[in-house]
Amino acid sequence: MKKLGLIIVLLFISFVLISCKAKPVEISDVDEFEKLFDGAIKYDIRSEAACEEGHIKGFVCMGGKENDTLIHNIDLVTKNRDQAIILIGDEEQILYIFEGLSKKGHKNMYYFDGGYESYVASKGEGYIPETGCGC
Repeated sequence: MKKLGLIIVLLFISFVLISCKAKPVEISDVDEFEKLFDGAIKYDIRSEAACEEGHIKGFVCMGGKENDTLIHNIDLVTKNRDQAIILIGDEEQILYIFEGLSKKGHKNMYYFDGGYESYVASKGEGYIPETGCGC
């Protein structure tokens, strides 16, 4: 009977830990997105060429690296697990990276719905992106 009780408790704890895993937040409003910039770690993970051609001011170009390398590098830079991390790029790649960061204890992760192109379109015709390497 004690074994059954222990198994139930362990299953419950496992369920709680799995369900508490941080999930990235998808944002589609430019103003809401930009409010997160102050104090956040911001990376553009599109290709290096695309990023150099134009990226959001303050975002560091990290394109061309393997996903696991990006996870490792972001984790090294972000010692405070509560610090906001913002990525811009391909949603599938972002979600993979955020899942890896979540496993390392990171909690506040955000990305813009539709990526860079959607962000630029939302900003309007007058928007001028930063160019060159933001490294």
